[in-house]
Amino acid sequence: MFFLFFLFSVFVLIYIHTHKHTELETPYATMPVAPNGLSVGDDAGGPSTKLTRKKNREERPFLFANYPSRKVAIRLAYHGHLYDGLAKQEETSNTVEAYVVAALKHVRLIPQDGPSDLARCGRTDKGVSALGNAFSLTVRASSWPTDSPQKPPLDYCAMLNSALPVTIRIVGWAYVDDSFDARFSCVGRTYRYYFCHRGLNVKAMGDAAARLKGVHNFRNFCKTDVVNVSNYERDVRSVGIFASETLPELVSYFEIHANSFLYHQIRCTMEVLFLVGRGLEDPEVVTQLLERGDRKPVYPLADGTPLVLWDCHFKNLQWNISKRAFTAVEHELQDIATALFLRASVANSMRSQLFTWYNGHTDAEGKTIVAQPSEVQAADRWSVTGCDWTDKRTHANMRVRRHDLFALSKQREHGASGPLSSRPYTKLLERETERTFDEEVEALSQKKRARFESNMEKK
Repeated sequence: MFFLFFLFSVFVLIYIHTHKHTELETPYATMPVAPNGLSVGDDAGGPSTKLTRKKNREERPFLFANYPSRKVAIRLAYHGHLYDGLAKQEETSNTVEAYVVAALKHVRLIPQDGPSDLARCGRTDKGVSALGNAFSLTVRASSWPTDSPQKPPLDYCAMLNSALPVTIRIVGWAYVDDSFDARFSCVGRTYRYYFCHRGLNVKAMGDAAARLKGVHNFRNFCKTDVVNVSNYERDVRSVGIFASETLPELVSYFEIHANSFLYHQIRCTMEVLFLVGRGLEDPEVVTQLLERGDRKPVYPLADGTPLVLWDCHFKNLQWNISKRAFTAVEHELQDIATALFLRASVANSMRSQLFTWYNGHTDAEGKTIVAQPSEVQAADRWSVTGCDWTDKRTHANMRVRRHDLFALSKQREHGASGPLSSRPYTKLLERETERTFDEEVEALSQKKRARFESNMEKK
């Protein structure tokens, strides 16, 4: 009997103890845990015991016509090496415009069927960046222009940047008249082209660049687009080569300001200036090409990655940006610059260490590695703009770079005066020429000729 009573007493104690802890601990043990490690209760900023449910309501459609709207200009900055150009394209959605329009829709600044009056100032190509490009379009606003009093404007920069990739940023906005057009209201554009000047005669390049100033026919400094362009005269208001603000001992930039530019005009110009800097052409060649008429010699384009549309100029336009948006963009650019400086330092130190390891090393073919190889700048055009081997988007450049590296190694074996290839350098004025304007027109397809004739009738 005593033994049975003992078992019963133990069972009762276990039962009471178990239920006591279950009643006290379960409400807390089963509650979700917040990111800070606290239970989602009063201390964590949420409800202590009650569960809230989201109501399954259909999202109300955004009716653009129900809100005030105004025409604005927005100032765009972007890192172009990640995108297939500025303007929208049928074959790809990886364009700056496509991302900007998607962001405008996302924050409900335009109708979901897209803008009806979007205009672009500078149409940059694949790989080209910008700091001060511009769009104009009608967007949702806080007040109509005639409202009194006016409500504080929407923070367009912060709103759009919250929905854009970090490599595209809105860095200014301004109210404009309904007649404003980002393309046709622009009174001038400024471009910069950055390059490493090591081994280049920067003074000679500056002399050559100065000859571009003024009103000239730049037919020999561009790629022809006869369907849309028949006038190759442009007014270059200022031009020069300057040491960069960040690394003046290594990097310079070419800056040019003009009323407008022709297709690939900057990249063609830089290719000619690089030939002058390498000593392959005299500065006088710029004057000769300007006066030569419709006889452009065959030469390649300079790389587009270091090219930046620096600013677009408008009359009586006051750009605005909130301190919040400005601070965010400034910090992002600082972070990008710091990260790239560190990557550059690592790559350069790796290169130096390789020479330290193998200075004087002789390979199986009897060739010796020297710590300070002779620099053949006239041959190694890549020393000017580089080639980012870490970026898969530059594979096309890499193939050309490998070919040039092979040619360069052959030249270094023969010393600085050794030939780059079996063919000697041909001066620009002695090269074959591209087709003239009239020859390009004759070669147009039937469809393009119809567009050409239509455009000519409008002029």
